[in-house]
Amino acid sequence: MKIAIYAIAKNEEQFVERFCNSAKDADLILIADTGSTDATIYKARGMGAVVEPITVSPWRFDAARNAALALVPDDIDICISLDLDEVMEPGWREEVERLWAPGTTRMRYFFDWSCGIKFKSEKIHSRHAYHWHHPVHEYPMPNEGVTEVWAETDLLLVSHHPDSTKSRGQYLPLLKLSVEEDPLCPRNAFYYARELSFYGEWQESLAQCDRYLAMPSAVWPAERCYAYRTMAKAHAELGNLWAQEASLLRACAEAMGTRDPWCELAMMYHHQGRWLDCYTASMRALSITQRDWSYTCDPAVWEYWAHDLASISAFRLGLKDVALEQARLALSFAPEDARLRANLEFLSAT
Repeated sequence: MKIAIYAIAKNEEQFVERFCNSAKDADLILIADTGSTDATIYKARGMGAVVEPITVSPWRFDAARNAALALVPDDIDICISLDLDEVMEPGWREEVERLWAPGTTRMRYFFDWSCGIKFKSEKIHSRHAYHWHHPVHEYPMPNEGVTEVWAETDLLLVSHHPDSTKSRGQYLPLLKLSVEEDPLCPRNAFYYARELSFYGEWQESLAQCDRYLAMPSAVWPAERCYAYRTMAKAHAELGNLWAQEASLLRACAEAMGTRDPWCELAMMYHHQGRWLDCYTASMRALSITQRDWSYTCDPAVWEYWAHDLASISAFRLGLKDVALEQARLALSFAPEDARLRANLEFLSAT
């Protein structure tokens, strides 16, 4: 099998060497350059990559990735789409070849987004069966007449090492365009609602969350839960505490087996001094021991968060032994945290 890694890039010279070294086991590294003015092209060619300039105007990510894919030679069997701030983990090729049986069209694998967020990604695909769709948060879609045949691994194949200085300014207008072009797609409907919240557009974010939740195709519990959590934040920012609580309770109902909504509910009760409710929600979070690996989950809920809230609320309820135990557990996740250490010392001395 011949494997190509293809990417789009602009002014990413700082990532070229790391990217190309991680991808060196591919039969082809192809970079479609969208207008670099730094040394990206020169350095990539020096590392053995094929670099082709492309122009995409008006800009949209799916058009750029489709242009890059069109440059991949026809004799390539498997394509892997990356960005230059992503790297292939050692052993990636052996795992792809091990699982890619005749007739396979696509592969799921673990992707480390960074910041503790890890989820299954789906950007390894056969050469001639796919095209990219959506102006942003683009996604490979099967061509007409293609029946997808999946391979899947639980190994981490790709890691993201992002450039924190990179602007997201183009995302909101492109997401708005995506929703207008494909109004029945729940995925980008939610991404648009979430992006609005990043900009503090609380009322419009609420409206778009409502629109997403009403879609018959919006059926993924984890994402529906995330939508209600987004609504809760919007309501809190708008000062509607009743609606905040109602949204968080709906979030819990949508995905009862995930810690995130229970932790956020416990935090809300903490802010309101509702100690029994805070204790109940935090202990419910701690009763969940199986982590859901998806982009919707905050890794912080698997650290000291729930233990800390359980300790504080248990103390307020007069449950000293529980408070002390939970304070020890909270500190074990962050031994250098001065507040957590002070809490444990206070409880130990009480």
